[in-house]
Amino acid sequence: MELHQLRYVAAVARAGNFTRAAEELYLAQPSLSVQVRKLEQELGVQLFERLGRSVQLTAAGEVFLQHAERALFEVEQARDRMADVRGLRHGRLALGALPSVGAHLLPDVLATFKQAHPGVQTTLLEQDVSVEFERMVHAGQLDLAIIRLPRTRDDLEDRPLVREPLVALVPPGSAFAGRDRIRLLDLADEDFVALRQSSGLRELMDRVCNRAGFAPRVTVETGQLSIVWGMVRAGVGVSVLPRLAAGTDVATVRLAERFAYRELGVVWRAGQPLAPPAAEFLQLLVDRASVHEGT
Repeated sequence: MELHQLRYVAAVARAGNFTRAAEELYLAQPSLSVQVRKLEQELGVQLFERLGRSVQLTAAGEVFLQHAERALFEVEQARDRMADVRGLRHGRLALGALPSVGAHLLPDVLATFKQAHPGVQTTLLEQDVSVEFERMVHAGQLDLAIIRLPRTRDDLEDRPLVREPLVALVPPGSAFAGRDRIRLLDLADEDFVALRQSSGLRELMDRVCNRAGFAPRVTVETGQLSIVWGMVRAGVGVSVLPRLAAGTDVATVRLAERFAYRELGVVWRAGQPLAPPAAEFLQLLVDRASVHEGT
């Protein structure tokens, strides 16, 4: 069993297709197929079930992938440790963040970290699905990820960062504009502009509205926060978002409900200490979040 074969299995499992996995790995597809077949023969089990042009893991493949990801994670950690010995002159730091966090909390932290350690390769992935970030941290694809708490996995550790209030976005000239606070129930008869239901922010809005006693009447759905802001400014409807996601060009009003908040935290893989790049970045992030919380 070779290390590159573990990478190949993980790549095929992610892509669900040998051709796409070969492109990701910069390999010829026949070469990839041969290597996976050799590994299956060595193990004496079939790792993938072929379904036309697609593949999916067999039960044995699911078990094998867990061990393969753990082994790949440990190898990557070993490489990072060598960079640590060289005083962080080299190495990598892979981060995941919700889009609203990436735009507000991270820029100053990233700038400070890069100035101190310009040789560390830092990558940032933004998306609005906390569960997927948790999976990527566990698999070793990310060192740290900023998600909406509570986390769903027991094999991760977390550190709370910000308890962020939800706000109502209201059109200019609205009867709600300029008020200090409103109740969610005050919005029950309003048209809503919202992100699509696949979004974590949409799930959050629906959940707090339902807890307040109504289902929001969504008349416009979009995949972009900027479109939500623009629609609210144009008077199409109202919306409910966390403060960091509400933008700066839209009238916002604090919600009165004590449950109307989002708690953000950072997660990492449990069971072993963070590599120094991730540990230092985590401390910078915690310090910055405490400043933001107080503003």
